[in-house]
Amino acid sequence: MPIAPHTWQELFDAVYEIHSATDHEDFAAAAVAGLCRLIPADVTTYQVLDRKTQRLMTRMVPPEPFTPEEIAYYTAHPDEFPIVHYYETTGHTQALRLSDLVDGDIWIKSRYYQKCLARQGLKYCLALPITVDRHTVVGLSFNRCNRDFSSTECEMLDAFAPHLRQAWARHEAPWAERGELAARRRLRALGLTPRESEVLYWMTEGKLNREVATILNLRLGTVQDYVASILLKLRQENRHAATVFAIHTISGK
Repeated sequence: MPIAPHTWQELFDAVYEIHSATDHEDFAAAAVAGLCRLIPADVTTYQVLDRKTQRLMTRMVPPEPFTPEEIAYYTAHPDEFPIVHYYETTGHTQALRLSDLVDGDIWIKSRYYQKCLARQGLKYCLALPITVDRHTVVGLSFNRCNRDFSSTECEMLDAFAPHLRQAWARHEAPWAERGELAARRRLRALGLTPRESEVLYWMTEGKLNREVATILNLRLGTVQDYVASILLKLRQENRHAATVFAIHTISGK
């Protein structure tokens, strides 16, 4: 069955929104808004997992649809959810429907469904994990009560994934504190890339290249390349001069 033109338009609109975001907070909101239109669902979930620190950021539409007890059970028994178990054991990288893995009648009798989803009657699920960098995964999931997801919706979600990965790289890490984000924005205004501004920010915090490499999970040589690019763009003679210049930029002096 051919994909309807309006469906492609929803995909284009979602891609435009994430590329127009100003930071990761805005990025998450744009991604969720676009996905809600692209793939309508009773519950839409956007999660970011930092595998290195195990930090987790979650945004849901509607907000807080699950009770603390339901969340606690999911947190304690994630492998009981067939999609999570499948992705973790197979390394699958495409959108997947719950109905592709388990019979519906068997699913609604399962302990996981009864503990986490039965209250709302969320029988159907579509999900996709997207690896956006070496230690960060964005998980997208959609839940419905009354109808399953189509193969076209799977295809649209797969088509959205590379655009999300590309747009993700344009912003600072979502874990950064607001003061840190504000400082990086001022540095980016100097013509630096998001990663260059990140490296320069840690230089202003007194970190040596090897320390910056550890913080950002980069190779030392990669950090050195970023520093060389920063010096060239800022027209500074050395690392110390660039750091002093950056400190004045951040403070507005």
